Amino acid sequence: MNNLQAFQFYCEHKLLSTCSIADQFISTHGFDRDHQNFFRLKFNDIQKERASFHKYSDLDTWNSMCFCPLPKKPRLSASSSLTINFEEGFNLSKKKSLADLTTKGLRNRLSSLKSHLESVAENEHVTPKTLATYLLLLCRNEEQDMNSANVCKEILEKGNSSPIYPQLSLDKSAFLFDSLEIGETKYLELRRTLLSEDLKLPGYNSVAKHRAQINLLDEVRIIHREFPCGVGISYTRLLTHTVERIVSNLSPDNLVYPLKVRVSDGLDGSGCHRVYQQAISIPDLSTKTFILFGFKVNSIINANDHILWKPHHPNSPFCTRPVALLAQPENEESVKFLMDSLINNETSTIEESGLCLHNGNAEVKIIRSHFDTKMVKILSGAGGANCQMCTATFQQIHDISIVQNGFPINRTIRDARDVFDEVDEEVFLSLPTNQRFNLTHKPISEKDIISASPLHAYLRTFSWFLLLICYLQCGAIQKWSPTSPVILGAKKFITSLIEEKLSISIDTPSVQGGTTTTGNVVRRCFTRSDDTVQDFLYWVLTVVPQETHQVVTTIFNNLSAILRLYNSNRKVDTEGLDNVCRETYESILTNFSWAHVTPTLHKLLAHAPQIIADHNDGFGLEDLSEEGLESCNKLVRRYRERLSRKFNFEDNVKDVFVRLISQSDPILASFRNITKNDSEPDLSELKSRQDILVKSLIINTL
Repeated sequence: MNNLQAFQFYCEHKLLSTCSIADQFISTHGFDRDHQNFFRLKFNDIQKERASFHKYSDLDTWNSMCFCPLPKKPRLSASSSLTINFEEGFNLSKKKSLADLTTKGLRNRLSSLKSHLESVAENEHVTPKTLATYLLLLCRNEEQDMNSANVCKEILEKGNSSPIYPQLSLDKSAFLFDSLEIGETKYLELRRTLLSEDLKLPGYNSVAKHRAQINLLDEVRIIHREFPCGVGISYTRLLTHTVERIVSNLSPDNLVYPLKVRVSDGLDGSGCHRVYQQAISIPDLSTKTFILFGFKVNSIINANDHILWKPHHPNSPFCTRPVALLAQPENEESVKFLMDSLINNETSTIEESGLCLHNGNAEVKIIRSHFDTKMVKILSGAGGANCQMCTATFQQIHDISIVQNGFPINRTIRDARDVFDEVDEEVFLSLPTNQRFNLTHKPISEKDIISASPLHAYLRTFSWFLLLICYLQCGAIQKWSPTSPVILGAKKFITSLIEEKLSISIDTPSVQGGTTTTGNVVRRCFTRSDDTVQDFLYWVLTVVPQETHQVVTTIFNNLSAILRLYNSNRKVDTEGLDNVCRETYESILTNFSWAHVTPTLHKLLAHAPQIIADHNDGFGLEDLSEEGLESCNKLVRRYRERLSRKFNFEDNVKDVFVRLISQSDPILASFRNITKNDSEPDLSELKSRQDILVKSLIINTL
């Protein structure tokens, strides 16, 4: 009998007690009554064992395992007087703990583990001693990411390439310190553990001093707003330090000055943070919400227009350099304080004067693009506008005749600031909405904002398409009302269907804040590599009327292709993309006249080709995505909880900020092995119309 049959028997008699189930099982299958205790224990653990195997998707293995291997009794002579007593206590015997065993006992107990370790080490081309040390690293740091584990393994493997491996460099030691997310105590334990190995770690004081230098620890300062509210560093100093760190690892032969540095920056607010009851409390300060401003270096080019450096993972949080971290609410007043006191003046000076490096100068171009829609409205002052890039009204973006002529980008920060400089602000804001261009306050940013938001374009477009499917599933359409009970019921039905068929959780509250509809989830739903696969589109088409299948499929493929190009790093045929965007826009208004075009969808279909052509030299907006800055929010939560002091606010937020600087150092970040998805499909694997469309809109730059 296997575990599956035993589990079925257990479910049929689950109303009985465990002892009764064991008695029933013994009587049904004719087992000996002496084994009643054995079967009672087995049935007591059957649910726990099944849940454990189910967790790792190995339920078939558990089902096929034998349920009742009866304990083997030792062969003793029949004349032995100890036979009866030994057999009675056989099932109750307990193994000694490892600490109580002798050396011989330990060797016998661990012989199978030693044999397995030797075979794995041979396959991995390392020594068993090195592999054991690597396992020790993993056991002592349970929650490190696998990229850090791979680097640790690579470091330990290199230790066996020569009889004596030189001391690990300070940069790699600092990376090990950050990637394992350890402190002084654990680092010293790790160093002592590896003293007898081929790998040698530098002393903690040397590593701490080096980390202080690369993190600019002495230049991190507390920001005051009538009271301490956060921590920050000079934008100019951090950018100069970052570029010098990159240049120091480049070949001197290619360094033709002046260098051209391309930078993108932005800010984002996040909530659901811990509120610690610290000993030194600050009145009127809450740590529930934080605002983070950061930038990333997108490329460094020499005077001969030769690309010297680009980040390996531009959308990773390990590429975003923090400038300020404030425990402030995400509102107009807080953002204005941050921009006026720390950002606006410095960014203007950087673009005008450039950077002064050790061996030359660098010209800097800053692109302000890392924002979500809420932050764009606050910074641009166009909070009442339907679109922060053009002056089109709600009625105009639904007029197909205007859509056919296009929507040029005609709203800039400079024009809006000029308007407020020429008129009285109070009088101007009292005018009707259409006479003040939907402006709600004077723009906070002095630079133009590229409100591209590639990540949020994915999220909001997916939400709109899912809502469209909900309306089609309901049948009769009276009014576009996303919060109506009928639509919410349809949405619950469709998301349940997707979770059942594809194991994809959509719009479910997440324990980390927000919902489970993340960028990776949306990409998985929107990307279609084969038209015959039972994927997201296949299952949503099963709930909509048959006559809408063709137009829904076309809109889905077009939106997916546009988003893939929008979030890529490929050279894009902007004219062809403009035609696809316009055809999709017209198809939506023609076939679903009752549907509302959301501001994000309008921005994507009306302005994506012009944004790509004018602001990123015809390339996709992967480098300008806000995804890396958004991902930093989870790091702030984790660092505050695990890797920072709690006895006062200043030290707590400073520890978090220094960790953010350290993990985003370009040299330390280069040690991380993060794979990237190629946006361009392989010619040999074009099995879907979506892939064919994407390929047709990519310009081969080779």
